[in-house]
Amino acid sequence: MLSDDFYRALEDRFRGSRDTIKARQSVYLPVVEALHAKVGKKALDVGCGRGEWLELLNERGVPAEGIDLNEEFVDAGRAAGLTVRKADAMQFLAAQPENTYSLLSAFHVVEHLGFDNLLAFLKEAYRVVDEGGAILLETPNPANLVVGACNFYIDPTHERPIPSVLLSFAAEYSGFESVVVVPVNRGALQRDLELMPAELAGATIINKVVSTIDDNLMQAPDYAVIAFKRRDSGLEQAAQALVTGSSLAVSKSEEGSMELLNLTVVEAQAEMRRWQERAYQAEIQIRELELRLSEAERRAEAERFKIEQRAATAEMEILRLQDHINAMYRSRSWRLSAPIRIGGEALRKVGLSPSGVKPRVKLVLLHAAAYVRCRPVLKARISAVLTKFPALRSRLVSVIGADALRGVGAGVDDEIDSIDRLTARGRKIHSDLTGAKDRNSP
Repeated sequence: MLSDDFYRALEDRFRGSRDTIKARQSVYLPVVEALHAKVGKKALDVGCGRGEWLELLNERGVPAEGIDLNEEFVDAGRAAGLTVRKADAMQFLAAQPENTYSLLSAFHVVEHLGFDNLLAFLKEAYRVVDEGGAILLETPNPANLVVGACNFYIDPTHERPIPSVLLSFAAEYSGFESVVVVPVNRGALQRDLELMPAELAGATIINKVVSTIDDNLMQAPDYAVIAFKRRDSGLEQAAQALVTGSSLAVSKSEEGSMELLNLTVVEAQAEMRRWQERAYQAEIQIRELELRLSEAERRAEAERFKIEQRAATAEMEILRLQDHINAMYRSRSWRLSAPIRIGGEALRKVGLSPSGVKPRVKLVLLHAAAYVRCRPVLKARISAVLTKFPALRSRLVSVIGADALRGVGAGVDDEIDSIDRLTARGRKIHSDLTGAKDRNSP
């Protein structure tokens, strides 16, 4: 069990100063004064604590007394000149006669009782208040999520939060005919939530979020149940007047900047359209570049095809020429002309002038004739060629002489010895040459 001094220190730290509590409790004075004017009996404050409510009632001329179990609070109240006694609430109420009080109040008491004791407390309260009287019970409001989930448990003597619908129903169940629930102390939250003007873009969604936060996190941290033993329209109206609306105000700063915001939206939309136009033009340019690139690729592909065709044709031509050269190398004429080529190559290597070629050609041909005479097969082939080409045979005779050429082949030898077998032009030339030779002889 907590010590009295600890609990008083806890109240001083977390409940607020005496002036703050008196300012918050003064909201109920119009109902209490109307009730006192009608009934005229004293009030009882159960769990009077530091005595702020008793001071308010005394200041307004409403006689009141208080009870509390904490000796620290009782001594302080008495020192302040208040009528306070130390007593257990249930025992004290049981000892009171019926219809004793015009008002029974209890600030932040019922959450300490437990629900069974709460129902018993309500029955005794119903019994001791006057037929025209009422009860006023203030308690933490669990509809405020911060209170219900956190702040309620700062006081370790609290049992559990009591929703307002449950406490009001319990009062009706106990016999009270009219019950009013009054959310209080909302100003202590420093509530500064505001709604956006509906004309702003997104206001509907944002305002729903703000309202949800306000309906839960920003609910009044406390509420009071004012229950009248007998229905009285005048007193009920006084109690209902304490219930203030909780609708959120629309932000004036937002309204004042609506024109500027609308202008900003128009400018933003215009800028967006400009960017859309730029994006469209850029897309067109990209498509044109893609078309050009495709055309260039097609041209490059066609040019590659032409080059490949030319390369293939050139390769075929090279192969054809290679085959032609190979065929020439394999031909009989190439083999037969080998001595002449060899001789010509030898002459080119030694670098002879045209005037010095003939003696060396004659020497090469003499060696070639001697080479042929030693090879019967080759000799027969050369003989056949010279028989077929008499001009070539005559040319060889003029270069190396008939004696050198004799013996190359049988047919060749016979043709060389027989002048009669020469053509008419050949015989004339032979006759002219013979005459010239005789004339020049000594």
